[in-house]
Parts: sequence; C-alpha cells; structure tokens
Amino acid sequence: MKSTDPKIQALILALSSIGKIGPVKIKMLLAMVANPLDLFDWDREEFCKVPGISSTLADYIVSKLNPEKGYKILEWAEKHAYSVLTLADADYPKSLKKIYDPPPFIFLNGNIIEEDIRSIAIVGARTASEYGRTMAHKIARELTSHGITVVSGMAVGVDSSAHRGALVAGGRTLAVLGSGIDVVYPRTNKKLYEEISQQGSVLSEFLPGVGPNPPHFPRRNRVISGLSQGIIVVEAGQKSGALLTADLALSQGKKLFAVPGQLTSKMSAGTNELIKSGAHLLSSIDDIFSVLPELKSDYIVPQRRAEADLTEGENLMFSRLSDEPKQLDELVRECRLSVSDTATYLLSLELRGLVKQLSGKRFITV
Repeated sequence: MKSTDPKIQALILALSSIGKIGPVKIKMLLAMVANPLDLFDWDREEFCKVPGISSTLADYIVSKLNPEKGYKILEWAEKHAYSVLTLADADYPKSLKKIYDPPPFIFLNGNIIEEDIRSIAIVGARTASEYGRTMAHKIARELTSHGITVVSGMAVGVDSSAHRGALVAGGRTLAVLGSGIDVVYPRTNKKLYEEISQQGSVLSEFLPGVGPNPPHFPRRNRVISGLSQGIIVVEAGQKSGALLTADLALSQGKKLFAVPGQLTSKMSAGTNELIKSGAHLLSSIDDIFSVLPELKSDYIVPQRRAEADLTEGENLMFSRLSDEPKQLDELVRECRLSVSDTATYLLSLELRGLVKQLSGKRFITV
C-alpha cells in the first residue's frame, strides 16, 4: 500500500485523537490547506475561520495538537503489523472518501486492493433465523463467484454468515468493526477475524483498545455503506440496526436491495417494509446486475477453499451438499457409502464449520 509522508499521517491521527473535532471538521480542515502539515502552524484565529469551530474549541485544538501522539499510534500499528490509511493517502478507498463524513483514518488488518471497488454490503439481524443466515451465505457465495467483494460488520447472525459465504467460496470480504482494530467483537468471532484478515481485510476507524460501545455501531454502518456500491438487507426486524444502514445507503446515493421474507416472520418485517418503500426486491443475483450492470463480469470462479483442504471422502460429501437441505439417507444413496461412513464425513465437515445439521437429520452447507 502506498502511504503519504508519515508526518502527515501523524498529524491526522493527532487531530483525531484530540476528541472534540469529528470527521466532517477534519475533512474541512484538510481541504483548506495545500499541505496538511501547515495546520501545525495555525493559530487560534485561523482555526476560528473554520465553520463550526468556536474560539474556545480553537484554543483547545492549539493547546492539544501534538504530533507525538500520532507518531506513537503509527509505531504501535507497525509493531502489531497493522496498516494505517488516512484521508491524505493515495490508497484510501475512493468510494469511502466520497461520503459526507469519511473516517479521517482507518486501521487495517489485511489489505484493500483496487478490485474491492466492486463491492456489495450484506447486513441484517444479529438474531437471524436459519433462513436469514442461509440466504446471507448463499448470496455472498454467488457475489464472490463474480469477483465482487462482500462487505459486512462481523456481527453474529447475518454478518458472520455473509463473511463465511465469501470465505468458503474463495472470494474477498471486508469486515468493518465497531471497536478498535485490536478488539475482536464478538469474541466468538476471533477465528473469523483471522480468516478475513487473510482473505481481505478487517477495518476500524477507532483508536487501539477502544471497546464496542453502542454509539460506535451507527458510525461503523456508514463505513460499511460507504465502501459499497449497493447494500443488501437480508433480514431485519422493525427496529434493527440494519435499517439504519439502509437509510445511510440511501443518503449516500447507494443502491438498496432487500430479501423478502414470510409475512408472519418478525425478522422479515423490516425487509418487507423496505421493499414496500421502494428498495429493490432481491430474489436472485440477477436482480443486482439489472440495477448495477457494471458489476457483472466474466470472472472465473476460483476453486472453493474447502474443496482444496478436504479428503477424498469429505470432498465427495461436500460436493453433494448445498444450501438446499438433504436428508442423511439421500446422501447415503447418492454417495454410495455406508451410513457409518456418511455420518463420519458429515461430522468432520460440521466440525470444520462447512456443514450444518438441521432437524430431521438434514444437512446444508454454511
């Protein structure tokens, strides 16, 4: 990744760590100078010329702006093998830079590549139903088969299923945290965090050590939307945080899609309402390409990661499974194996997190 002068990165980190000036004001400050380093020489009168900065705040900025704070953060990031991108960096994501209030800096565990501009966000309920998790997984797999990067928030439920769908398909995925880059939340997603950092990137706009406080998640949601060309809401109740992401997407001029659900399901009340309000109904991947034709490509589907790691028997079993449930006895017949061998291979796949058993001895990929 290309980065600017570390002095400029340190300045932006130092500005952000002051705590009383948000992304909009920092973006405004950077736009007012030819060289960001000139801000170190500003006095209170010059800061007061910026809309929204009072004389009291100007005094505070002048007294607190210390480049050493920025350098310490950069040293910490380098020590822990994290990358830092600021608004002044050439590699800062172009789509994110265009939003009204882009993060002044982002920490990365992994990397962002030019192809990630072709990205779609998948969001939804943390308490997702089996249907919601399955749909998120399936949609993510299909998106990555077209070389599209999947963006989400690494929460339990829909988010995690979307990330796993992209990973299993061998595609790229970006996870935006509501905590510091070094704080895995939820903790149960530690393995997922590590896998995403190897096959995409984990991102955070928060300083190291910052916990997953409730106000952070709306801020995270604008980044999820900002990184994406379109947003898919898979499952959401009437008060779901995913609906906030949908609102942010519309305010950023992004395309909004919603997966319909049963009329009697509380978890589909939000998505069904979005469709009534004008969101594009998503019944297949082609619905995305009809709205965003530029995303369709002749991308060659990579071998699924799982297929490369499995034994011959596990691979045979995995090849017979999909997101449509299959009964145990049906798999026995198709694979021409004994019940004992079939059950052994299924258990192995389940322990790897590739297969899930449903009620009635039915199995699906996850």
